[in-house]
Amino acid sequence: MIMGHDDIVSRMSLRTDIALRLVRGSFDKRFRYARLTRIPVVGKAMGHVFFGGDNMIVLPKEDVFIHKASRTIDLNIPVLPENIVLPSHVIDHFIDRSEYIFLMDKCICRDSNHCHHYPTDIGCIFLGRGANRMPRDRGRLVGKEEAKEHMRKGREVGLVNLIGRDKIDSVVFATGHSSELLSICSCCPCCCLWKMVPDLSPAISNTLTRMPGLEVQVVEGRCIGCGLCIERSICYVQAMSLIDGKIRIDDALCKGCARCVEFCRQDAIRLEIKDPRFIEESIKRIESLVDTTGR
Repeated sequence: MIMGHDDIVSRMSLRTDIALRLVRGSFDKRFRYARLTRIPVVGKAMGHVFFGGDNMIVLPKEDVFIHKASRTIDLNIPVLPENIVLPSHVIDHFIDRSEYIFLMDKCICRDSNHCHHYPTDIGCIFLGRGANRMPRDRGRLVGKEEAKEHMRKGREVGLVNLIGRDKIDSVVFATGHSSELLSICSCCPCCCLWKMVPDLSPAISNTLTRMPGLEVQVVEGRCIGCGLCIERSICYVQAMSLIDGKIRIDDALCKGCARCVEFCRQDAIRLEIKDPRFIEESIKRIESLVDTTGR
């Protein structure tokens, strides 16, 4: 029996619907499932099925660049703050070159977690051939300017962008090989799926990375040990701790979102650009993972 196009679409939509129901139903148990990845056999299997070949880059908050550049960013190069190339340039680069752009009508994570702090209608954007296979009952194809405006709105309300190859999206939405789907997320600190990082096996948690060439550091002598950055759960991967009255950052866990830089009242935490080619290096890394041209 040969299935027609409508039958195939119907089956794919049903598969996605079942997968999303499972995600929503188990979202509050995600930390428990994440800890299972530390069991060698289980972790290897889960890593292959859901994270194989992944690399997601966290883009630091842009208001850190725009509003605090002159005080909290050590550029190591003679560039004025108004001339800084913003991290969103990476997103714009891929939006501009993508044949297909799919805009989700809501954020699955915030919707599943019943978020009360950030809007649920600012969903992910997907690029590449896989974006054209996304189920149309979950969003719609949009133009480049609408996509950029959507991402800008997310940043304005305090969301942090992640961009890269995220196999779990291609699995849940049945879009084909993960090399054909580029995911761009707008994440909040309370509901992000990647809050699982401290519970995941290192092999999986390391697929979420900082922008190359960036580091977040505590400025010696400035920290007064107020603990504000810990009490408010600003760091969603729990990379910060208070030791001997001073904040310490676990470099292995830190993903460079720069929320702590923004909220520190003492300017005791800085986002340092060690390599001024951080934009170019990020683009190069993502281009090696996903073909977004759709050709």
